[in-house]
Amino acid sequence: MTATATANDIKHVAMYLRISQEKKGENVETLGNHRNMLSDFAHEKGYTFERFEEVLSGGASELEERPKLQELLDRIEEFDAILVVEVSRLSRNGYISELVLKTCQEYDKPIVTPVHIYDLANNNNDVLTFRFGALIASQEHSLIGKRSKNNKMQMAKAGLHVSGNVPFGYTLNKQTKKLEINEGEAWIVREVFKLHSQGLGCVKVRDILNEKGIPSPRGKHWNNNSLKRFITNPHYKGWLVLKDRKRVKKNGKFTYEIMDTVTVEDAHPAIIPPDKWDAVNKVREQRADKIIKSRERSKKITSMVSDLLYCGSCGRKLSIHNDNKTNRVHVKTCEYLTETGEKCKNSGVKLELIETEIIAIIKQYREELQAVIEQLLEADTSSIEKEIKTEIANLKRQEKEIESQKRNLIKAVASGVLTGEDIRTEKEELDVKQNNVKSKMNELQNQLLSLNINEIIANNKQVIEALKDFEKYSSEDQNHTLKRFVKEIRYTREIPQDILKLSTRNALRREFPFELRIEYLSS
Repeated sequence: MTATATANDIKHVAMYLRISQEKKGENVETLGNHRNMLSDFAHEKGYTFERFEEVLSGGASELEERPKLQELLDRIEEFDAILVVEVSRLSRNGYISELVLKTCQEYDKPIVTPVHIYDLANNNNDVLTFRFGALIASQEHSLIGKRSKNNKMQMAKAGLHVSGNVPFGYTLNKQTKKLEINEGEAWIVREVFKLHSQGLGCVKVRDILNEKGIPSPRGKHWNNNSLKRFITNPHYKGWLVLKDRKRVKKNGKFTYEIMDTVTVEDAHPAIIPPDKWDAVNKVREQRADKIIKSRERSKKITSMVSDLLYCGSCGRKLSIHNDNKTNRVHVKTCEYLTETGEKCKNSGVKLELIETEIIAIIKQYREELQAVIEQLLEADTSSIEKEIKTEIANLKRQEKEIESQKRNLIKAVASGVLTGEDIRTEKEELDVKQNNVKSKMNELQNQLLSLNINEIIANNKQVIEALKDFEKYSSEDQNHTLKRFVKEIRYTREIPQDILKLSTRNALRREFPFELRIEYLSS
């Protein structure tokens, strides 16, 4: 296929637009300029088009980090070509560039720029030019990154603030590049450290700050993680710390390894005196060590509800704790915050009470399953099954008709009957219809499965047999058995404030009831 023949075959294109993340704030008009440039070019050539836009780094190494490009490649058959300002806009990463090249070759789709058409499936010179351009772009991206990183490290050694975010409690002097205290925020920093210096832990400090209505740096309620980041921030004792990190992949996941650290003492005015900052963090570390050891001891506790118990009020996972003073095992009071910033009201309870209740629930569950078996043995569902199968067949015909309509849309665009904007509207309507049909089919399929009497009876008998002597199992075997059938157990015990004020020895508080809701795994 010659370049001229390729140009004549192009009618509907995928317009891909990307600007680098670092330009997002300082040069936001770039995306608009590129959009206008390509739109004018497409209209001049008589192309219809669909836009795919994203703002991210050109060096993003995984296609999952490029959702719009991934969507474009997934839908490549709908277009005659890919339209870009220049090939470096597709990627400055060699792996992704090769992926784009391979896709274009497999589907025989050229890449169009305002100055050249890359016929990657048929012209070896274009393939060589594309690869060479991608290599240069990748090298340029790498050099710019290294140069920028080295420059930041040198500026940091001079005590200049070069990281993107200015710490809460400070403002950045743009002339000197130094941090200066912002008294409008610094009082909050001092208040946080004052509370911690009184020996209070993060949970107590969090609750005091939220009750007083003191806003967090993001203007929302405080939580444990935000407090930890706050008091461990060395900026508050006047230190500047910049870490050179390298992004690496381990066990299938990306993580960051610290390659170098620049630390400058007295780089800017301290909000918290260094000796006070050090004292607060030393106490925090000691408290953290105690919590870790306590959690390790609690992990050794084996219960039938281990890893299954969740808060019925906020939905968070609940912890089991061994009280060293009483030597009793408890389900801990939920310490998480609700979405409104209020402390969860779910109180703890002795673990043995929950386990006793679970055994009673399992016994009742076995009886219910047996009752279902007896009802099913008397049921006749043949006529209902026939009606459902007929309706499923009708829906399958509708699905085929919608697929046919989608193919006709692509043909209409290629022949010039419809524009790119027209096809987008029509396709969205067809997608909605198709999703509705699929949803109805899934629902009917589930109903059909529920009518399979023999399978349900067999499953119920299997569960009954597994739970036959549940109360006699060891805690470990009970937990293993429950995990075969139970997704989660929701525990709720919201004790009113007037009762909470009573002594823990008071019968009204001690015996306040709780509720358990078990969500079973679908068979």
